[in-house]
Amino acid sequence: MDTSTLLMHFESSPAIRLLRAGNAPWIIAFLYAQFKHSEKITIPQSELLPALGSFQEDLQLSWPEALRSSPETYLADWCSPNKPWLHRFLEAGRDEPTYQLTQHCEDVIEFLGQSLQKDIGFVGTESRLRLVIETLQQLVVGASCDPTVHLDELRKQKAIIDEQIEKIERGEEVPAFHPTRIREQFNLAVTMLKELERDFRAVEERFREITQDVRRKQIRGMDTRGGILGAAMDAEDALRRDDQGVSFYEFFRLIQSTEQQRQLRAIIQQLPQIPELAEQTEGLHAIRRMMPLLLSEAAKVTQTERRLSSTLRRLLDAGAHRESQRSAELLREIQGLAAAMAANPPRDEVAFEVDDAIRLQSPVSRQFWAEPTEFEVIDLTEHTDETGQRDNLFREFSKLQRIDFQFMRAQISEAIRTGAAVTLGELLDAEPPQSGIMDVLGYIQIATEDGHIIDHDLPQEIVIPSGVDGRRALIVTVPRVIFAARSAVVQGPGHGPE
Repeated sequence: MDTSTLLMHFESSPAIRLLRAGNAPWIIAFLYAQFKHSEKITIPQSELLPALGSFQEDLQLSWPEALRSSPETYLADWCSPNKPWLHRFLEAGRDEPTYQLTQHCEDVIEFLGQSLQKDIGFVGTESRLRLVIETLQQLVVGASCDPTVHLDELRKQKAIIDEQIEKIERGEEVPAFHPTRIREQFNLAVTMLKELERDFRAVEERFREITQDVRRKQIRGMDTRGGILGAAMDAEDALRRDDQGVSFYEFFRLIQSTEQQRQLRAIIQQLPQIPELAEQTEGLHAIRRMMPLLLSEAAKVTQTERRLSSTLRRLLDAGAHRESQRSAELLREIQGLAAAMAANPPRDEVAFEVDDAIRLQSPVSRQFWAEPTEFEVIDLTEHTDETGQRDNLFREFSKLQRIDFQFMRAQISEAIRTGAAVTLGELLDAEPPQSGIMDVLGYIQIATEDGHIIDHDLPQEIVIPSGVDGRRALIVTVPRVIFAARSAVVQGPGHGPE
């Protein structure tokens, strides 16, 4: 930590640039409230932009000179190359930008959180020293390849455990932790959990850098497809081999373990029962959301890795598309020659080989493991016939609306009779649903069976007016359905009406 290194770091570090910014307290307060306090990893622009506007209005009462520019200006500035405190990107299925804290902003929030000591209110020196000693002891034993070292350590642990068992069996008092040590170790675990959240950004940023490098080379034509592909795969392989990547993938394997998930859930359920932790409300809340948070963070990193795989796949598909066009031209030539020789076909055998395009798949692209559904066993040996409940069920069943598929198909035929295409929303505006959501499902079923256009990448909101089934107005989101004449459907969704 010499003077030259510090000067260079102070000039180039985005994290220090954020701390030295004129509006730093308000910027950090806003980003902390939106992302960390609300426990969100990503926020869409339609939500973050008005939140920033409301935050600026509240500031005018006490700090009228703070954050005077428009919310759009600040969001664009915080995503700029000089101030990369937010990462802006497009998520699949969204037509608006989404924002996420960068590693630099995570570092600043973590630094300030430790400085202010908001969570623990004291420094647990004993617990930290114990953790250091235990970690170093595990390091010394684990780094050795000598079986004797491992056996000696295991025998020491066994002796300690046997001694504790004998004391408890003799009826001696159980040596419980001192209340101070309980709070120390709990708050140390909470602090480490928050540091773990920050570490995810570093791995994700590395995958994003590889992806951006591939795109730059592809756009500028700096290398051949094979060269770009090789460089990207070498970079990804290097990430998997360095300490950061190895640690992340070991974490990924650990968090997917069924047994580890069950142990963590059991421990989390027992923590609120400890009296010494009753006042640690913020820490207990952080521990309760630990499992969903870790799984979400891991899924976010693997999603970034899948984007890298998609970029590489598109790079290969670009060449495959040109090869497909050339193959189509050859096939047309073959068809022409075959038609000319139909009257007098050749007697010799004619054959050719076709090479399939290469496909890349990420080894972590599979979905996270989910515990299988367990069916409740119900003992029916003492079952008694409840006539009143049965009659109520029959009455409810008789109230169900019937879906008239014949009437629906007639409505579709009438709407597209002139050759114009019509969306599901336009069809329901002209003929409001009689059975509520069931009519919407019925029209989607007809579109599937009759070969109409269903675009899953472009969702559409359908409004079911109030009064249907005695309920209030309902808005449902479904894939965009376009009903069109058979000739228009054959052309595909790319040629239909917008």
